[in-house]
Amino acid sequence: MSLSCSLTDHQSDLAAWCASYVAAFNCGDADAISHHWAFPALIAQSGQQYSFRSAEHFTKNTELLLGFYKREGVTRVERELTGVMAMNGETASITVADAMFDIDGNTVVAWDAAYVLHRIGGSWKAILALAEGELAAWRARGTPLGQN
Repeated sequence: MSLSCSLTDHQSDLAAWCASYVAAFNCGDADAISHHWAFPALIAQSGQQYSFRSAEHFTKNTELLLGFYKREGVTRVERELTGVMAMNGETASITVADAMFDIDGNTVVAWDAAYVLHRIGGSWKAILALAEGELAAWRARGTPLGQN
């Protein structure tokens, strides 16, 4: 099997997944965010892995995350799809550039992240996120994620 390191035929579908994911964040809808994932799901950051066995578990964590963002003044999120690698017909990895903004349009934090997605029933679902960049961005701001 050959792996492609360039943008693939999946690019438009994965860009739509990113846009839908960001729209859910901008609405503060933890359930809608969870619908972008398949479970069990894994988030890796700072040398640790966090497994979410169910949508309910993931949604509860996402609600806490949304509260943290709100306390930090985040009112809007943007995401740019920066890379796609087809791993096979039903699995792809993506890289993204994320940015969070306050009410005045000032950047609160920005970072790069990566995801592995699997197509399930015709829909792309994340199964893994590499979130080290987000932790580093919040650390640089002086507000470690999860400690506010």
